[in-house]
Amino acid sequence: MKKKILVLGGGPCGLSAAWELSKYGYDVTVIEKESKVGGLCITNEYKGYRFDLGGHRFISKNKELVENVCRIMGEDLLTSDRKSVILLKGKTFDYPLSARDIFLKMDLWTNVKAFTSYLIAVFTKIVFRKKDISFEDWIVNRFGRTLYNLFFGPYTEKLWGISPKFISSDWASQRISLLNLKDVLFRLLKLKKGTTRTYAKGYFYPKKGIGQMFDIMSDEITGMGGKIILNATVSGINLNNDTVEGISYIQQGIKKTIDCDAVISTIPLPDLIKAFPGYLTKDIMSNASALKFRSVRFLNIMVDQPDISDNTWMYVSEGKYIVTRIQEPKRRSPFSAPEGKTSVMLEIPCNENDDTWNCPKESLLKRCLADLKELGIDIQDKIIDYFTTSVIHGYPVYSLDYSMHRQKLFDFLDCYENLITCGRQGTFRYFFMDTAMEMGIAAAQNLMLDNLWKKEDVRLMRSEKELIEATSVTA
Repeated sequence: MKKKILVLGGGPCGLSAAWELSKYGYDVTVIEKESKVGGLCITNEYKGYRFDLGGHRFISKNKELVENVCRIMGEDLLTSDRKSVILLKGKTFDYPLSARDIFLKMDLWTNVKAFTSYLIAVFTKIVFRKKDISFEDWIVNRFGRTLYNLFFGPYTEKLWGISPKFISSDWASQRISLLNLKDVLFRLLKLKKGTTRTYAKGYFYPKKGIGQMFDIMSDEITGMGGKIILNATVSGINLNNDTVEGISYIQQGIKKTIDCDAVISTIPLPDLIKAFPGYLTKDIMSNASALKFRSVRFLNIMVDQPDISDNTWMYVSEGKYIVTRIQEPKRRSPFSAPEGKTSVMLEIPCNENDDTWNCPKESLLKRCLADLKELGIDIQDKIIDYFTTSVIHGYPVYSLDYSMHRQKLFDFLDCYENLITCGRQGTFRYFFMDTAMEMGIAAAQNLMLDNLWKKEDVRLMRSEKELIEATSVTA
């Protein structure tokens, strides 16, 4: 008799797990709370335009995964190169940051301050053995206070909603490409060979948006006999001692139950804990409540002109602007907008139900158009239409003590042998789509081999402290 596996969440990780299990004939059911699959990788279509939920693209260190994605996508998988910049104080800087670019575009006094603050940071770290505890520590110890105040501090606080003093340094080592200014100076003086680690430029991208990849994957799952239940919110974990024997969910106001032999969960880690019987979780509910997610609201604008710029992404560092990133979907796929037209997507971090989250779209548009104009992008008279989208669980917030709270929840879940949690929300880790896919596949393989005791290996995938994108298989 085939094992009956439930996958909670139909995002990249959950679908990849179901995809892998379906290939080997398992009885797989995916339970997804939204009306379509894809999770954070949904593509919304509107009047001939396509908008993702954020800046997605496909690269991976895993050659087999790349080959499988290329197989299912065929000619619908395009290749492109990333070009990104930082907008700051009326100037456009290279992204990733280039020491030469900063030197040429900043005034003499700022350059002097930047170099002096770097020397102070080096001296402080050596003499006082200052450790990298917070994100602010990590940046200042490598770049100095001046560059931190210009490029990193305001942007990071805007993105996460808390001071970088209270964000763990864990996040920085996989996200910042330039190691330190000493490394740059040594290379400029020819005292060190090689190149600094940097971001992968080439990438794959589906013709009809990143969501197309997961629409095709879901079709393969159902074609192999798997089932996908949409508009279903997980409400309960049904137990028999230390074994999960079923899941309850709410669909259209009706509570339903489905039994199982094992569960792969990719829903937000705190939500999974809250689905357990309360008497079992009363001692860890404070830990679950301590893990917060940053939400994101997207303003999607259709524009009556051929192009805005040649940039894939434009980062907006200054705190006075509510936008963190400006994107032009057409730069990824020319099929994201009708011929002769383009579009702009603005990413606006917020918290669920705060003023930005609840702001009427008309007011949000007015505010953002004023910001765009000040940034040198005047599209006021070119707007065809617009709409907003949003995600609640956009970014796991790496507070200083997040790791301790997360581990308490993992320790509790490890008591249940046939349950594994994985994925970006399920492990409360910030990583890219390809890692989520790898994690789902690894969870499925461990389940098939009865290796669920290796849960930690799955949860820690790609947690090495190196730049995430530097060694990827790219287009």
